[in-house]
Amino acid sequence: MPGEVERLALHLGVNSEELFKQFLILKRLVHRDKVIWVPAPAKKKAQRFVTKPGHRAREYHESEKGTCVFLTTEGLCSIHAVKPYECRAYMGCRHTFQGRPYKSSQVEAYFYSHWKGHQDELPDLPLA
Repeated sequence: MPGEVERLALHLGVNSEELFKQFLILKRLVHRDKVIWVPAPAKKKAQRFVTKPGHRAREYHESEKGTCVFLTTEGLCSIHAVKPYECRAYMGCRHTFQGRPYKSSQVEAYFYSHWKGHQDELPDLPLA
């Protein structure tokens, strides 16, 4: 959600630019044929990144399985105290969002409505 990047950077003791270089990507969010970009944690598959931090993800990013860059080797969230809203809203359950069953289009619409007015606040990252 808007404002969470700065909170996470502060928690990790880095600036927003460094946060993107080390941990975050921009992924596309499509809602009603309109595309915007939203920050997301990079994810790893084996020992490589699906999308390297500091880049915009290509379309295949979502379909690639991977592990959040903020998960420890024990599978725990290393940023639990400031974890993003999306992580809190799923509450560890794969089939609920905000405590209710959902459809993907509902979640996309929710995040689209919050991010559409904040595109100018995101860094201009290269495509991976």
